[in-house]
Amino acid sequence: MLDEKVDWRYKSFPAGRPTAIRSVRARGWNVLGGDFMLPAMVLKDAALRHNSKLMAAYCKRNDVLLAPHGKTTMSPQLLKMQLDDGAWAVTAATMSQVRLWRAFGVERVVLANELVEPGSVHWLAGEMKSDPDFEFYCLVDSVAGVGILESALAGTGLDRRLKVLLELGPEGGRTGCRTHEQALDVAGAVARSDHLALAGVEAFEGVIHAESLTGTIKAVDSFLEDLRALVVKLDAAGLFAQVPGVLVTAGGSAFPDRVVALLGGDWTLNRPVRLVLRSGCYLTHDAVHYSQLSPFGGRIPDTGPLEEALEVWGAVLSVPEPGLALLGFGKRDVSYDLELPVPRFVKTAGPQPPRPIRAEASIFALNDQHAFMRFAPEVELKVGDLVGCGISHPCTAFDKWRLIPVVDEAYRVIDAVLTYF
Repeated sequence: MLDEKVDWRYKSFPAGRPTAIRSVRARGWNVLGGDFMLPAMVLKDAALRHNSKLMAAYCKRNDVLLAPHGKTTMSPQLLKMQLDDGAWAVTAATMSQVRLWRAFGVERVVLANELVEPGSVHWLAGEMKSDPDFEFYCLVDSVAGVGILESALAGTGLDRRLKVLLELGPEGGRTGCRTHEQALDVAGAVARSDHLALAGVEAFEGVIHAESLTGTIKAVDSFLEDLRALVVKLDAAGLFAQVPGVLVTAGGSAFPDRVVALLGGDWTLNRPVRLVLRSGCYLTHDAVHYSQLSPFGGRIPDTGPLEEALEVWGAVLSVPEPGLALLGFGKRDVSYDLELPVPRFVKTAGPQPPRPIRAEASIFALNDQHAFMRFAPEVELKVGDLVGCGISHPCTAFDKWRLIPVVDEAYRVIDAVLTYF
């Protein structure tokens, strides 16, 4: 992968002779120094490494395993950083993502989704047969889904059971059993199967929302307490008999502290429990959504905050009216499903570094290739200046860039990461 040539296929990167990804540092490029064709999205190396180590230390301190959600970045290079820092596995949302991680040699994958496609099950059985060390988990939330897995695995010749996690979901949420009664029925179907083993319980509390953060946390706590009670019931019924330990997994990037508080610690079960967090967006953080919800440096007082590692830079194309600027990036370049980008810096021509925007400025609309920015006179913006913005929701920012430069504090390019969406 590192021998991939950086050329015209990758937007924003400089023209000229193609360069292998492993050699981009040697080119001496600077994203803000006139080398790049803007717009450009950058990853800030120091913030990436800070965030990865902060989460790893938090998990280690609380005896929690981490399976970061790979769908956020879909970048094997960034996943390697997380694995090197101690991540236990990678989480995937689709079987195509599982296939990608397997292509790069990842040995443990949690599919945080139901698996009901026979073709994907057949491919999975082949992977498990060819690699005895490959550890895989997927979700079940219906007797019908259990039946599909059982039928699809029959005749594959797989000589070990497929580990499944029973999913509990909140009312009005996404997938998952809504009641303990439904969950016990599904677990019973797994127990009667010939090819499956109930390995634990899964949930995603990030879909829970209330009118206030306090109300949301209260609802999240109630849901997680219900999940804990379900695990106790399943254990008492002997439904984890096929596995030596129980895996309990929840937690996105907004409420990992609540997951640790309510699902961590001691369990009085017949077998040991391992708690797994599946946070994904912590690696880059963001300027709005997770900045407001993240517990680090706030609800978790013994840690520092996460740092913004993603920025998008565009040129001021036009100032057609006082206080209005049109920037050269749009919906094809940034996330906009939760919040619009947030202006952070201005870079004028010359050697001086970017200056922080301290007066009123905001992006209020996006076209495909244009951003509409209102700004106070104190910002002193003119045509040709560069504006750097933080983004909200990394999951829908990474998928717009096939290759992203990694920069140091002076925006010198020290690496580049490929994404596979």
